[in-house]
Amino acid sequence: MDSQLDTVVLIHGFGGKRLWMAPLAFRLARKYQLLNWPYFSYGGSIDEHGARLAEFIDNIETKNRINIVAHSMGSIVTRAALQKTQTNINRVVMLAPPNYVSHIARIVDPILGPICRPIRQLSSRENSYVNQLPETTPCETGVIASKFDILVPVKNTLMEDLADHQTVFGTHNSLLFSGRIAKMTTQFIQTGKFSG
Repeated sequence: MDSQLDTVVLIHGFGGKRLWMAPLAFRLARKYQLLNWPYFSYGGSIDEHGARLAEFIDNIETKNRINIVAHSMGSIVTRAALQKTQTNINRVVMLAPPNYVSHIARIVDPILGPICRPIRQLSSRENSYVNQLPETTPCETGVIASKFDILVPVKNTLMEDLADHQTVFGTHNSLLFSGRIAKMTTQFIQTGKFSG
């Protein structure tokens, strides 16, 4: 571990594994100490995952800044963790986050919601978990949305007090494999904006 490097915690989305974040991790590895955090996205609750993530972050041993890069539902887990962590997070980058619910979750909720809590928690029901989270974060947060994302439309990625929001050509998962997205992520972590 290079003690001179800032830390980036990577968090995958629903149905993903740490492997999904590997291409992005490869591109960020030269500039950051990377921690690819795993969780079982099909089970438990977003709040439980957020509590585990907060504990993980609070146990990171570093004197340098800690940043978070999260994809999809991982962004909502991050928002939950930010309410619980005692650590000062530098910046957060959310890739295709369902910040304003997921219409897909709403569609499949009647069938899968009873057996998969995260789906119900991301649905458009007024009392769903994502709708109860604060619409601001305690640190600078930027969002990259995909123009052709059928899972999380651009309008659903918005939230209050974002430091930056950019829409790019791509799909929900293509963000994780793009060199351009890695560069934009690095730019935001360094400056609080996706472009200079």
